[in-house]
Amino acid sequence: MKRLAYVITQSEMGGAQKSILLLCEYLKNQYEITVYSAPGGAFIDELKNLGIKHISVESMVREINPKEDLRAYKFLFKEFKNNNYDIVHCHSSKAGILAREAAHKAKIKNIIYTAHGFVFNEPMSTLKKSIYKFLEKYEAKKTNHLICVDSNDVTIAKNMGMRPKDDLVYIPNGIDFNGSDSNKIKNDIFTFGLVANFYETKGHRYLIEAFNEFIQEGYNGRLLLIGDGILRADMEELSKDNNNIKFMGYRSNGMELMKGFDCFILSSIKEGFPFVILEAIKNKVPIIATKVGAVPNILENGKLGILIDKGDVKALKKAMITAVKDVEALNHKAELAYISCKEKYSIDTMIKETKNLYS
Repeated sequence: MKRLAYVITQSEMGGAQKSILLLCEYLKNQYEITVYSAPGGAFIDELKNLGIKHISVESMVREINPKEDLRAYKFLFKEFKNNNYDIVHCHSSKAGILAREAAHKAKIKNIIYTAHGFVFNEPMSTLKKSIYKFLEKYEAKKTNHLICVDSNDVTIAKNMGMRPKDDLVYIPNGIDFNGSDSNKIKNDIFTFGLVANFYETKGHRYLIEAFNEFIQEGYNGRLLLIGDGILRADMEELSKDNNNIKFMGYRSNGMELMKGFDCFILSSIKEGFPFVILEAIKNKVPIIATKVGAVPNILENGKLGILIDKGDVKALKKAMITAVKDVEALNHKAELAYISCKEKYSIDTMIKETKNLYS
């Protein structure tokens, strides 16, 4: 049985973590799997539930930190060298850079990196953006297979001159659409919702501002925010005068709770391929989303949901008004989305195409 290591930066739950959990669930009987990440998050509990070995990298941090980054690199190099992995598959930008460099030095034969949306597409300083672009291009040369979950990122990688040893491939995220049903919870008040941790890239501030204006203009509704993160307190402050906004915290059953949404809103200013969109589609929940990452392709440029520009508060408020006024039309889009996506973005396709790179 081949030995496989997954490496990711953070251990709080997010899309990249969900990707690893799905790979572990479907491949754990075919590979000897170990997962490396920063300590302390719900991701580790989910791995434990699957019976997957986890090793904490104490010095793994999200932001650039030369001292901690060097410690994390040395730790990973030692781990890779001592455990003689056949495959090291890295996810997320920081882990992708440090783990690929360590795996290359440890002479790992198959080094894979999944870009869940390149980090240099996030709002950041010009210097920081330049550093990440240089490092992504540099590490690509030491990568056997570079996976992009968004076809737009394939184009970006090619235009930047990223040249992995073997191939640059597009493998979209997928979920299990089996067991879908339309038993949505009937609400006494129109309910908007978002499942996302509180980071600047998720655009909560624009969503809250738009919903505040929606309420101020006399419309009735509720906004449920499921998730946790470093900006939660800031977002609670922005919402303090609006009792119709509810902060639900992290919930392991976020997809199930979507059945209580009349409309799912993705307010992100940067994404790769968000699993949460597929989860909303599985539950046949109408969608309002920003035009980021793979989202326009998933929603077929507005055929399967309402698309708006990122950071556009007025457009988001207008979309909310449309959602409450034209429920039937949005529910029809949700039905079309389910029919379109259940085959196109299946978990079986994601697993099969990823596994092909492990041979």
